[in-house]
Amino acid sequence: MGEFNKGVLGAFSGKVGSVVGSNWRDIDYMRGLPKKSSKPATAKQLLVRDKFRLLIQFLTLVKAVIDQGFKNEDTRRATAFNLAFTANKDAFAGTDTEPELDFSKMIFSKGSGVNKATGCKVVADGEGALTVTWDAISGNAQALTDEATIVLYSEEYNEVVVQVGALRSLNTAQLEIPSNWVSCTIHGYVYMTSKEDKNSLTSYAGALSVL
Repeated sequence: MGEFNKGVLGAFSGKVGSVVGSNWRDIDYMRGLPKKSSKPATAKQLLVRDKFRLLIQFLTLVKAVIDQGFKNEDTRRATAFNLAFTANKDAFAGTDTEPELDFSKMIFSKGSGVNKATGCKVVADGEGALTVTWDAISGNAQALTDEATIVLYSEEYNEVVVQVGALRSLNTAQLEIPSNWVSCTIHGYVYMTSKEDKNSLTSYAGALSVL
């Protein structure tokens, strides 16, 4: 795909012959029409498609979370969603014929200058609730006002619960979970956001089996 700026024809939008012009984020692009192929997809191509589908489906569930988590990255030529997709492109397990997402490797945020939450854990807290904990931080009083974004994901039900706003200084947050989340595995994630709206890296809080 070519990018142009005030070319001999100037910017244009739409299809002209075999060329398509478009504008995205104030950048003019020109690309050729894709060529149709009659060849069947190879096993490798099918594997890539399956991985893309799995990852896109999962990230769509947490779009609001990654919109915040990647907002401080360079989004001039890529959306937060696209950046999150790239960051998670290797988060797979399973086999070449049956790929699976590796939920322990999921990344919902990127940043620098904000301490990553450490020692994160998901623990049961009575019926219908879970508690997420993290280690206390010392030597950085300003970080105590950081706010946690917490994500709980039910693998079997393919649903998420998100909580935003628990102060880092509390070292814990309680979240209610849907009543239908039974006999399932729940994965937990935490990232911190400072008063300046900067984000930490994502911490995996582990998995918990709920009976």
